[in-house]
Amino acid sequence: MGKVSKSLLIGVPFVLIYFIIRNLPVEPCDFLHEETYNEEGVLDYCGPGDSDFVDLTTRKWPLKLKFRPLDDLKTGRDIRFEIDLRQFDGSPLKAEDIALSHTKKIHLLAVHQSLSDYQHIHPEPDSLYDGIWKFSMTPKYSGKYSVFLDFIPIRSPRRVILSTSFNVIGNETHEQRMQTSTYKLEGSSFKLGYDKSEDGDNLELTLSVTDDQNKSQILEPVMGAFAHMVAFDEKLKGFAHLHPNENTTPIAKDASHTGVLTFTFVPPSKGRFRLWAQCKLAQNKNEIFVPFDIEI
Repeated sequence: MGKVSKSLLIGVPFVLIYFIIRNLPVEPCDFLHEETYNEEGVLDYCGPGDSDFVDLTTRKWPLKLKFRPLDDLKTGRDIRFEIDLRQFDGSPLKAEDIALSHTKKIHLLAVHQSLSDYQHIHPEPDSLYDGIWKFSMTPKYSGKYSVFLDFIPIRSPRRVILSTSFNVIGNETHEQRMQTSTYKLEGSSFKLGYDKSEDGDNLELTLSVTDDQNKSQILEPVMGAFAHMVAFDEKLKGFAHLHPNENTTPIAKDASHTGVLTFTFVPPSKGRFRLWAQCKLAQNKNEIFVPFDIEI
């Protein structure tokens, strides 16, 4: 059997599964949370976000991804990237083909192989060419970065995750891995607590942010939630994108929250996981990314 025939046989199951899933009856967000509308009145699917860990070594989607840097890959400089997204039939995946999910079309997660640098970015569609998306980022370290694209095609509407990677030239340098559940940054203390649920399969996480007087800090909305959390395994097989369990979805840009937030995480196996919390404090202009390590 030739290489082409083998490739077709391997690809057919993924295409069939894709068609079955996309034809299942589904209302916006009923597979995750409740549907929401943004301030412009546009339906905003509440994915991507799920307590389950998505292992991309076992799950595939029949969409095609081409990824290339437009500048030299060096640390400490802003590098432009171009993404070419194609549907299974080769047609471009345009901006109007993708639903808003947590206020954005595409969520791009870039993480260094050491897990010491994580960046959450939102590519923008090219103004001239359909299916072409662009973004830029500044790599902190040399070495390999894994990239995950998380989005929801309107025609499905089911969550799709694609992955790729790039290598930054230079000597491999990065921060030492931490083993902590408390992190201090910009005058605030971030604390992560966790415990097994009653059934023993899930982890119940708690995130608290306090000032130097141990007073709860005010959290402002980030992408339609008061905090986001992403969990990576050490081998970067995939990730889990978590959102608070509380019914605290912001309904306006000036909404705020104080106090502990809880999350549910379903770890795929035993081992160590790096969790990055993403939030915005009232007194800070920029979003903050805070790392934690947990051992299962």
